[in-house]
Amino acid sequence: MILNDMIERKQQMKALRDLRDRHVVKVVIGVRRSGKSTLLQMFADDLRHDVPEKYIQFLNFEDPDVLEIGDWKQIYDYVNQRLSSGGMNYIFLDEVQNVESFERLVDGLYIKKNVDLYITGSNGYLLSGELATLLTGRYIEIEMLPFSFTEYLEAKPNSQNMPKDELFRNFIFNGGLPQAVEFGEISQKQADDFLNSVITTVVEKDIFKRRRLYNKPVFHKVTDFLLDSVGSYVSPGSISKYFKNEGIVIDHKTVTKYLGHLSSAFLFYKVPRYNIKGKNLLRTLDKYYVTDPGFRKARLGLEVNADRGHLLENAVYLELRRRNRHVYVGKVREKEVDFVTVDYAGYTSYYQVAYSVLDEKTLARELSPLEMIKDSNAKYLLSTDWDIDPVYNGIRKLNVINWLLGEANTR
Repeated sequence: MILNDMIERKQQMKALRDLRDRHVVKVVIGVRRSGKSTLLQMFADDLRHDVPEKYIQFLNFEDPDVLEIGDWKQIYDYVNQRLSSGGMNYIFLDEVQNVESFERLVDGLYIKKNVDLYITGSNGYLLSGELATLLTGRYIEIEMLPFSFTEYLEAKPNSQNMPKDELFRNFIFNGGLPQAVEFGEISQKQADDFLNSVITTVVEKDIFKRRRLYNKPVFHKVTDFLLDSVGSYVSPGSISKYFKNEGIVIDHKTVTKYLGHLSSAFLFYKVPRYNIKGKNLLRTLDKYYVTDPGFRKARLGLEVNADRGHLLENAVYLELRRRNRHVYVGKVREKEVDFVTVDYAGYTSYYQVAYSVLDEKTLARELSPLEMIKDSNAKYLLSTDWDIDPVYNGIRKLNVINWLLGEANTR
């Protein structure tokens, strides 16, 4: 049994349980190998406690035997013929984007009153185009990210006997993709080989197969550039200029398309800048964070301590994404606030992230942008330091490990 089978993804499972029997399509999205299929399988097992097996159908479209059923209409007929009367039927369509014209299959099953429909996909294009039009207002997205730090500790054997600092360094460097965590218990080489295979699969199946790209070597170079620039401001123009200086001609429009493909395949998340004073989004210089830092390390072969500040930022961004409705990069006058969040209750918070601020000059530099914000919203400085949650002019300094584990009160 792999680790992913043993760890319940509590946030996503709660969402599925809360939405059970609601007449909306439950769409679980996320990067490949993040645990979407296992989540649906666990939820189906959960249903079996009070639902007879005849009311549950699970089709995995990564399985060639399932794909051999035929086209979308034949699959629809296959499912329809097996629907049971007298109760709700729970239909699971895993990696449904592998079916040509899957939109028609999903819509055809959705309109049936005795069907509760769950689908997964590994590409943002799943909810673009015709499906989004057909299902407007009739679906809810449930995002699946790699393990949080809490889930990572649950998945690590004997984690209770290891220093939290060491576990945390491994987490922000090697990432939390479930099977990579498992392979890492055997050897780091196996984990890295697995992570590289995931990147290759994502690029080949979710990008190259679906998009007409004529210069694959340059696409790979842009991917590596973005991996190496996690947490830094980038733009299509700046990337184009960088490659021009390296003797590689690629115009900014092509770079824009490449960045869109990488984001739609869930390898990266694009984070726009937010003008705190003007309360508006800015159009230039976004940041990109990688969905799992293990991809960066496996692909680029960087050392453990290489760019640890940006790796910490990356871990904080992913956790903020789990907890909030919106996450932005903040700008206040000429200074940067690492993150501006708006939670599900509509409250705004500001976060500054630094690996350590024990040096007084570093502390002053990190506090400065937050001190420039004159509203009364919550302000936090996250670091790996273990001092006892001091407060500076209303700014709370928290240990990031405790914060990630939910052991720091942020309200």
